[in-house]
Order: sequence, then C-alpha cells, then structure tokens
Amino acid sequence: MVVAHGRRHVAVVFLMLCTTVEGMQAQDVAEVRLKGALLFNFARFTDWPSDVFHADSPVSACVVGDRAVGEALSETVKGKLLAGRPIAVTFVAPSAPLPSCHLLYVSAVADTRVAEIVSTVQDVPVLTISDAEAFTKRGGIIQIFVESGRIKFRINTKSAKRARLQLSSQLLALAEAVDEDAATVPDAPKT
Repeated sequence: MVVAHGRRHVAVVFLMLCTTVEGMQAQDVAEVRLKGALLFNFARFTDWPSDVFHADSPVSACVVGDRAVGEALSETVKGKLLAGRPIAVTFVAPSAPLPSCHLLYVSAVADTRVAEIVSTVQDVPVLTISDAEAFTKRGGIIQIFVESGRIKFRINTKSAKRARLQLSSQLLALAEAVDEDAATVPDAPKT
C-alpha cells in the first residue's frame, strides 16, 4: 500500500510530529492532533496483503475508546486516499464487538479489554496501535508514548509479521523497534 513517491517527505513529517509535548496536559488538543496525524502516517508506511482489500473497498480505520483522537484522524484523512482508496473512520464503543478493520487504534479502555482486542486480531492483517502501557508487550504492533516531553513510538516487528503486514524500513528507522518475544519487551516509560 505504501508507494515510493513521497516517502522522504513523510519521514520528515514523522520527525516533525515527534515534537516536544512538554508542558501539555494529557490529551491536550495539540497531542490529539499529533496522534491523529501519526495514525494516518503509520498507515501510509504499511503494506497490507493484496487479498485484504476487495475491488473498491475503503481502508477501514477503527478507533476504540478515544473519540477525540478518532475525530482528529477523521479530519486528517478527510479527502485523502491511501493507495487510491478512501479512508473510512469508524468509532467503536469500548465494550462493542469489533468490526472488520485494517487499522485499529485502542485508547482509554481497561487493560483487560486491550488484551482481549489484541488477542482477537493478532493473526489478522490489522495494524494495531495504542497508547496503552506495554501495548507492544501484549502483542500490539505500534505503541505511542511520551518520553522526555516527546511523542515517540515503539514497534513490535514480530507482531507485524504475524499479522502479515509489511512496515516500511523508514518507519522502522524512526521507531524503537521491538524484535524480542513479547514477554521480554520493556514497558513504555512512565510520564
């Protein structure tokens, strides 16, 4: 799904998105917008297997729990295409069954629900992203966290491979890549 044209530009955008958030309250407007933009850019740097998409189907982005980030993602993707496909953002209540998704962002839900969601989609080509602590340790693919006043992200490449997703080497270069078994991955730093 990722095209070669524009990768360098997107890499620069990623670096700019990982800007200082020092002094912001949790989930302030700037942080929410940054997370929405990050979600879109994570998708731009991901290749899904060709059998995942039907003829004219959109890229389905599901947001569980954090409506503010979901709204920021909706604004970010408005009028944009991903590999020639529109992006449809769906909000999902924390306790609701999961619809079919290509990208799944989980936030502001109980730890037990996070673990249940990851377990449900771990063998399916779904790009799982969360700001939940130890998300990659639980088998999630991308974890967003704040460290030293900066928004950063960690990637569990084994989980991505298990989901049959190909992540761009440029994305991996910007992340704290996690290659160990999920049980040995350190927790995200506390802020």
